[in-house]
Amino acid sequence: MLLLAATPAIPGSRTVLGIFLLVLLGTMTAGTRHGYWSGPLRQLAPTVALLIACFIAWLSGPEFGHWALKSSFIPWLMRGLCGICLLGAIVWLITYSVLWRLGRSRFPSRIGEVENPVLGAIVGCWTSILWTSVAFLFVAAIGATAQFCLDNGVTAKSGFAHRMLRHAVVAKNSLALINGAQWLETWNPLPQHTRRMLEKGLRVINTPGALIRLQRLQPVRAIATDPAFYPLIQDPEIREIVFKRDIERLVAHPAVLRLLADDNFQRKLAETDLEHLFDDTLESYRKDPGQELPQKN
Repeated sequence: MLLLAATPAIPGSRTVLGIFLLVLLGTMTAGTRHGYWSGPLRQLAPTVALLIACFIAWLSGPEFGHWALKSSFIPWLMRGLCGICLLGAIVWLITYSVLWRLGRSRFPSRIGEVENPVLGAIVGCWTSILWTSVAFLFVAAIGATAQFCLDNGVTAKSGFAHRMLRHAVVAKNSLALINGAQWLETWNPLPQHTRRMLEKGLRVINTPGALIRLQRLQPVRAIATDPAFYPLIQDPEIREIVFKRDIERLVAHPAVLRLLADDNFQRKLAETDLEHLFDDTLESYRKDPGQELPQKN
């Protein structure tokens, strides 16, 4: 098995953890106060609206994205995810508006009275804890993804991107210092299939002999010789950027942006079983690292 050198463990910081706990205390206080004056239904409105929005977006978001963003600049591979986010935001806004209107107080605001203030304060406190916990989980997800990138050598070991990834990992591991949250140290939000394919692809890329064999496979040659992709791999500037692993320059390069805007190429790439090709390449290289891989038809 071809493995990259593991990144040394990055410890959490109790100072960062203290900042997170102060944020939690602040949101609990603000939520309790807001719930007291707005009532339980209005305090629950954002949470209930989010649950409804997530369910509808999960059911119909990808189809909505490909329909609504058909002629947009957003890459074809990203339209499903963008559709989920966009449809979820629309449903959330509508649902939240309806619940907010239903939860209005029957007392005129000038009187200064509210309905069920104690219940509203309790609901406000717990919904604040819930939303803050979700925010912390989002931070942990970013940190876990950053840990994956560092472990697999996605970026060079210096530069702005590398520093930001390390800061994200520190934030995640700081949250893992909370009692009962130790599982965050090894948690990864990426789907297993995606994570497995990325790991295999990075092993191939970081092993010159295996990369040569991959390039000689017929499905890969069909992609490499595609009119949308071939000029990209022949560009000396792109080669230099890839060699230096400068992600910021790569994703902002005009040639890469043009490739991401090519729907036909992205469909061809999506139809290719890349994981199977990675498996064939790694297995062949493991059996005989010194032998050239014959071409496949």
